[in-house]
Amino acid sequence: MTEGRSTLRAAVLAAVGYIAIMAAGMFTTGHVFGITYGDPAMVNVLVFFEVILCLYAILVARRLFKHWDCGFRPIDWSGMVWLIPNFVLMAALFVALFRTGTVEFSNLALLIVVTTILVGFSEELMFRGVALRGALNEVSTGKAIVISSVLFSLLHSVNVLAGVPLDGMVQQLGLTFVFGLAMACYALRVNSLIPVIVFHALWDMVQFLGGLYGADFGPLIMIGIVVNAVVAAALWWVVLRKRVGMGRSVVGAA
Repeated sequence: MTEGRSTLRAAVLAAVGYIAIMAAGMFTTGHVFGITYGDPAMVNVLVFFEVILCLYAILVARRLFKHWDCGFRPIDWSGMVWLIPNFVLMAALFVALFRTGTVEFSNLALLIVVTTILVGFSEELMFRGVALRGALNEVSTGKAIVISSVLFSLLHSVNVLAGVPLDGMVQQLGLTFVFGLAMACYALRVNSLIPVIVFHALWDMVQFLGGLYGADFGPLIMIGIVVNAVVAAALWWVVLRKRVGMGRSVVGAA
């Protein structure tokens, strides 16, 4: 990658490559192994693709950004206040999970934990690291956030290959776009991907484990969606007003 090449173009192409790998994973899950999206057993297949996606995201980030300058900077702890509602909600979800009385160690549960950690890492590195930071070098902060969120939303369109109906897929596109906006704003405000990687991994983990153990989360999931939407709207204004754009760097071979 040369310095004169567009970081935005490189970041978008990298994200498209990531989506293509995930599409292969979903197709394999649904059409080769016959496992429908949402079935906790899907991690038996996806864990292998997530390892590939983590390696892909690392290689892309290392190739495009010198010294990992795409989100791994010291955490701005003053910005962590914006994530408090999410981590409080996460604690409530795990309490609800363990109160089912059915939680026990199993190989599938361990695989869910491993897979969701990989998902949190690879997706945040690709979409709030590579895509967001790459776009920040070319466009305004607001446009960069939208671009990364659209790409993250499009990632979830491949779920249709594992049995998600079209109307469900459209709903996922909307929800993940809002989630992407929130995660991008959080990442910029706290100056680091680490807190959003942790939150993303825990969010997916508790839902997959909930499906495995039959947990009843009541309105907690919907509350989480609403909280993210509200906080994202408020933080969007804060981020743009402060012209936050951490992690801007020049594309170049390291």
